Amino acid sequence: MQTGSLNKIRKTILEYDAIRNKKYHVAGDAFHVLIGAVLSQRTRDENTDKAAKNLFSVVSHPGEIIKMRAKRLERLIKPSGFYRTKAKNIRKICEILVNDFGGNVPKDREALMKLPGVGFKTADIVSLYAYGVPTVPVDVHVDVVSKRLGLVGENAKYEEIRTTLENMFDEKEIPRINSGMVEFGQRVCLTARPKCYMCSLVRVCKYDRKNLAPPKRGKS
Repeated sequence: MQTGSLNKIRKTILEYDAIRNKKYHVAGDAFHVLIGAVLSQRTRDENTDKAAKNLFSVVSHPGEIIKMRAKRLERLIKPSGFYRTKAKNIRKICEILVNDFGGNVPKDREALMKLPGVGFKTADIVSLYAYGVPTVPVDVHVDVVSKRLGLVGENAKYEEIRTTLENMFDEKEIPRINSGMVEFGQRVCLTARPKCYMCSLVRVCKYDRKNLAPPKRGKS
């Protein structure tokens, strides 16, 4: 990719990171970040926020979740969807944290990924937002945006996308890529029907099914 195109992409992604940071603030406490990331799986930001607020209004430590009745835990996190599965994973996670880590969330990526319901993305969210590790959690928006812009190949998987983006951006910018691409993906580069007609990156985008016709007045 030409330097000019990459610089334009970098500038745009960082701008959208700044927009997102005005709306959301990810708590730095590792336990909150971990459980919040589990709650965020397969749901929308607003649903995650509701569930997290419900849960953390009554608990602040994994030991408190272990003592909580299963039905109450399910009820508190229900807004996040798939709440029964998430409740089981959260309880098991808390048991491991208490029994094996003294109630603390491990920093090691491999240790994180051994926790129930924790995969690459959730582990990287904890690494980035709790421990400040410069990495790129790859959710659906990061996946879609990076492929449409031609930063990675169409068949690239999680680890290839993550490492490619980390090598493509300056180290100080790496912590902002996930946030910026998520916001850009939610506002402009929508997964189902991107708003290419309002995209500042349309000329450098490699996506071959661009949606260049703005909606008629009165339609979204």
